[in-house]
Amino acid sequence: MTDIPAKAAAPSASSGSVLLTLMKLRTFIALIAVLVFFSIAAPNFLSAANLILMAKHVALNAFLAMGMTFVIITGGIDLSVGSIVGLCGMVAGYLVLNGIDLQIGYTVYFNVVEIAFITLVVGILIGAVNGLLITRLNVAPFIATLGTLYVARGFALLSSDGRTFPNLVGKPELGTTGFGYLGAGKLLGLPVSIWILV
Repeated sequence: MTDIPAKAAAPSASSGSVLLTLMKLRTFIALIAVLVFFSIAAPNFLSAANLILMAKHVALNAFLAMGMTFVIITGGIDLSVGSIVGLCGMVAGYLVLNGIDLQIGYTVYFNVVEIAFITLVVGILIGAVNGLLITRLNVAPFIATLGTLYVARGFALLSSDGRTFPNLVGKPELGTTGFGYLGAGKLLGLPVSIWILV
């Protein structure tokens, strides 16, 4: 009599493990379903040109997703990412066009590598403020990053009076050119943003 329940329990245990495996793989299953659907609906969906275009656009969000992965894995949340990216973009645009006026009749202009480094430092410092608010002052991550979101967005708007920075080509004589290549240039047939992501 004890063998019959064991045999009956075996199929349910295996079906439970299959269901658990499917639940773990649900993201990949959804991705495959989307790929199959669009491959049928749009014949050129899997063309090399379209895949490169999608990879170029995905690369921009992938930079943010890599950092957010660590935040989410630890059970946190960061609502300020988009505003911090916007503020960093405004810092980079301002440095390309205007440099830093030293108020002594001299303006310092930076090259693309230096501007990228300064922009990263600005983002890191704002992230450090978030981290200090959450870890040292015990502010809830949702509240801390929501506050930082509005502060960063406000600084971005105030720095340019609500305008964007058009024509960020830079000036060759000042060494501020190169952002066009980072954003729209190609290396070995692939957009530079994909190479940076890799």
